[in-house]
Amino acid sequence: MLELRGVGYRYPGFERRALDGVDLAISDGEIVGLTGPNGAGKSTLCLVAAGVAPGSIGGELAGDVLLDGRPLRGRRSYELASSIGIVLSNPDAQRTRIAATVFEEVAFGPTNLGVSVAETVSRVRSALGTLGIEHLAERHPGRLSGGETQLVAIASVLALRPRHLVMDEPVAELDPEGRGLVTDALRRVAAAGTGLLVAEHDLDLLSALGSRVVALKDGRIAPGARHAAEPRSASTTANVALEAPIAIRCAGLAFEYADGTRALDGVDLSIRMGESVAIVGRNGSGKTTLVRTWNGLLAPASGRVEIGGRATDGRRVSELARIVGMTFQDPHDQLFGRTCHDEVAFGARNVGLRGHDLDAAKDEALEAVGLSSEAATNPFDLGSSRQRLLAIASVLSMRTPVVVLDEPTIGLDVDERARVQAIVRRLAGEGRTVVAISHDARFVADSFEREIRLDRGRVIADGPAAPDR
Repeated sequence: MLELRGVGYRYPGFERRALDGVDLAISDGEIVGLTGPNGAGKSTLCLVAAGVAPGSIGGELAGDVLLDGRPLRGRRSYELASSIGIVLSNPDAQRTRIAATVFEEVAFGPTNLGVSVAETVSRVRSALGTLGIEHLAERHPGRLSGGETQLVAIASVLALRPRHLVMDEPVAELDPEGRGLVTDALRRVAAAGTGLLVAEHDLDLLSALGSRVVALKDGRIAPGARHAAEPRSASTTANVALEAPIAIRCAGLAFEYADGTRALDGVDLSIRMGESVAIVGRNGSGKTTLVRTWNGLLAPASGRVEIGGRATDGRRVSELARIVGMTFQDPHDQLFGRTCHDEVAFGARNVGLRGHDLDAAKDEALEAVGLSSEAATNPFDLGSSRQRLLAIASVLSMRTPVVVLDEPTIGLDVDERARVQAIVRRLAGEGRTVVAISHDARFVADSFEREIRLDRGRVIADGPAAPDR
């Protein structure tokens, strides 16, 4: 059993406790779901339950965390690794960055625990097979999609075969197929006797796991509290007239990465000004690669991309940025300012906004994402969901006619998600083109008129956004 008794935790340098008086027990073979708004302490509870906090990051722990009746205090991380595994909310932060292949990445943990070569190979093959990613074995871990990276992070922990498993948003970046694989795998892991603590906003997922669900609020477990899903709403974007000018056109578009992965293979599509479009498909289907050809971050191997009626060939990224504003899937790839104010003002200033226009654009963008009170805050002092919202604000402030959002709802709670939906609705209402990459079927159905589906670098479907499935 993994047990927390009267647990409180304070991060180094902070006065306020992130957790206060938490009592929770996870028995062998039990799946316990953990939900609540962002900032409630879910990620902190995961770190404490796995011994990472205060063990590796410091801070002050009150109460006791017990593993089979014995306190975790004083145990070293390598001593805990085979007993308690943890999957972090940011899978890229879990990469070793020394492995040349996914196989080596997943083998890293067992190898460092002194497991024999034959047993390590067996564990790696089993973990990859459990998650249906055997085909990634020879790929470089740094050249995977966000969803593929998340599956590899989970496989790396499964290969350790811990008796208890702590997971923070384990399916946030996964497509429906990947979510199903992880859900089935976690059921099997629990059936074999492993206790699981799963922090997750998606109550449908927790219900599918057959979990006992507890909710956190302000660092405490809220008795009986449970967050309902946000109300459904019909897409509010007006139909785009057929005569509207074309904002984005791709013809025969192909792209291949240096390792030989063909990410795009003859993509043909057109998106008109004022359309709201979702790009969907399995992890690794080419979605992010596609949109990065639109603002010059990637140059096509062949084919043609036109933005605003002109080919991108020979056009600088700085020029295209005035037309296509884009958020990245990982906000850490986008944020660098010393304050949220500086962050949001940077792009707007670079596209030519000055004086009153610059101030207004910055203020409107922070207000839209609910971060007006954080203008003087360092972006890296924000939680992960607010960093994602800040990245969106930094693009909104540029006032580009085309806005592209890569997985904008990952890790957002109900209220934050509603803000993003309102932003999409407002942009489309202003006649701007809004494109989002998303695995969030409900977000797509509620927010977009059109859905383009990719598979293996090709468009396999293009039509009205499907109802939530």
